[in-house]
This record gives sequence, structure tokens and C-alpha cells, in this order.
Amino acid sequence: MEDLNKYKKFGQELIDKLKLLTYPIAIKIIKKGEEKPPSGKCLRPHEVFGAPLCTCIFHMWCRRSGFSFYIDGEDISCGPSKYLYYGLEELENHAEPVYEGWARYAGFKRDIDAEKNSRKTDSTFKPGEIEGFLITPLNMTIAKPDLVLIYCSPLILGHLILAATYDGDCIYSEFNGMEASCKGLIRTYQSNQCNIACPGLGDRSMGAVQNDEMMFFVPESKLEMVVDNIFRAGDKQQGLPLAIPHVIGSFGSNTLYGKTISPPQWKYMNRRRLKKK
Repeated sequence: MEDLNKYKKFGQELIDKLKLLTYPIAIKIIKKGEEKPPSGKCLRPHEVFGAPLCTCIFHMWCRRSGFSFYIDGEDISCGPSKYLYYGLEELENHAEPVYEGWARYAGFKRDIDAEKNSRKTDSTFKPGEIEGFLITPLNMTIAKPDLVLIYCSPLILGHLILAATYDGDCIYSEFNGMEASCKGLIRTYQSNQCNIACPGLGDRSMGAVQNDEMMFFVPESKLEMVVDNIFRAGDKQQGLPLAIPHVIGSFGSNTLYGKTISPPQWKYMNRRRLKKK
């Protein structure tokens, strides 16, 4: 049995440092042939709720109630999630009915070509590539996670981005307004890089994601680094990440006591500028 205490500690540190309002979610991908989590440690959504539902709803219950869920094709009612993204069941002419359904009955994009083009770089699992996945609160996790999903405000997101890039990384994300939690999860797992997602229509309408919430994904390999780097950015600046007095320029002069309002790094850059000829 692997020691999960360090992951639980990471989860609690994230909650305490960032003042998260909901639990960060640990996610474990169960590949084909791998052992599923014991039924006594997690819930099956279709049994708990009496019917398959959307994955957005399971995220909501996990992060707000602390429940752990094992999810496979039996549990998911959302066609795009089940067929296109997680590949838990297969369609005739795989994926084509998903695009046709969107184009005929929803119209999220202008036409079927726009539906396809908008999603041509989406990260997906091949049909049958995985058995399912486990979601569990990180601070109470029942398995070693492959990645972690954090719902947070833009302010907290900024701190997470600074932490994730403190050692020199850069974060690349893609947005098209749809299937954000599914794509963000799979992209992070496959790329082994941190990722940002703006909640899509399903996340908001069914997953109860609030207007002031964003999603941040961290692969397990970078989790300790991100937790350790929180609040390190700008730590040479006498206690403030941006050492500028809290004066709004439009109130008047941009000087205090005869000196310009600028942090030392700006002054250093100005001293190094080339003089105009």
C-alpha cells in the first residue's frame, strides 16, 4: 500500500495557503486492465443518484461534499464526455455522431465544420484506452493521483500560475468555451504539464461552477513543486509581490516625496536603457 500522507498534506496546504472554498480534486486514471478502486472506498454515481449523470456534477459533489467516486461509462450521461473525450464507449463512425449532434440540435458553433475545427486539437482518450477514473478530495485522497484539479478565483489562479512558472515553465492552454473540465483533465494527463481551463457551459449549468471560478490542473509530477512555490514569486521585494505603493495614478502625481513610484527592478532597467542618438 503506497503512502498517501504526502498527497493529503499537499491538499491541506493548498486549502490553507490559498484559502480554497472547495476541496482540490485528486484524479486517478484507471487504464485498461488495471485494478479498479475497492467499492468500499468510493461511490458509484449511477448507484448513488439512481441514473447516469454528467461528469461536471460528480466534480461538484466531490469538491463540495468530500465524496469519492469511481466513474466509468455506466455512470456518464453526457455523450461528448463518454464517447469523444474519455472513450469509455464507442460510436459508429467514431466521434462523427457527436459533431453531428452538436451541429443539428445545439449549434454551439456556426456549423459542423466549425464544430470540428474548434476542437481539432482537443485532447482525448482512444475508445477503450481507459476503464474509468477515480475522483477524490486531495486532502483525503484514497489513491495516488495522476493529476489534481483546483477550482479557484482568478486571484488564486494568479498565485498558482506564478507558483507553476517560478522554476521557468510556461503554461499553454486552449479555449473554445466547451467541455472544459474534460479537455483540461485529459490534456494535463497526456502532456504532463499544468493547464488552465475556463469553465464551459456544462460546468456552469450542471456542475454549479460559479461566475468567479476558474480551473487549474496540475500533474502529479509537478504537484510538490507548485505547492512549495506558492507565494515565492517576488519574494525579494520587501514583503509585496509588486513593490509599488498602493496609490492610484489617476488620483494625482505619480511621485511620493519627490521620487517616482516605481519598484527597484524598474529603476534598474531604466539605468540600463540605451540612450537615444
